[in-house]
Amino acid sequence: NALEQYLKQPDNAFASLDWWAFSKIDETLDEVYIPYYDPQINRIRHFFPDFIFWLQRGNDYAIVFVDPKGMLHTDYQHKLDGFRELFFDEEGVPKVFDHNGLSVHVRLLLYTNDANQAPTAYRGHWFDSPAAIPACLEIR
Repeated sequence: NALEQYLKQPDNAFASLDWWAFSKIDETLDEVYIPYYDPQINRIRHFFPDFIFWLQRGNDYAIVFVDPKGMLHTDYQHKLDGFRELFFDEEGVPKVFDHNGLSVHVRLLLYTNDANQAPTAYRGHWFDSPAAIPACLEIR
């Protein structure tokens, strides 16, 4: 609902993109997930974010997983750690993949009412405004 309202604003950040699309991930049909270690049960589990966005501006392309469940889910740290293992380098910098002349960025954003309440180590993954989604193309 927040995204729909935001898109109605003429100056929304999505308007600055060359192209964008999104869809809801259906874990019963889609095999799109982020593996992560769950220490509670001592095994690898699958994290299925609710949405996936594809964004393009020039030669920059972003694939953004979005999950709106908030901070009350106590295992979000493990999910973010699993994501970082795949898409961050050893220094903790997000990887950029080159594909067919595009610089591809993969991001994971978790929605909450107040992103400032997120722990410092995970703050870059939390957002409280739909404007943060296209901003993923600005992160280097």
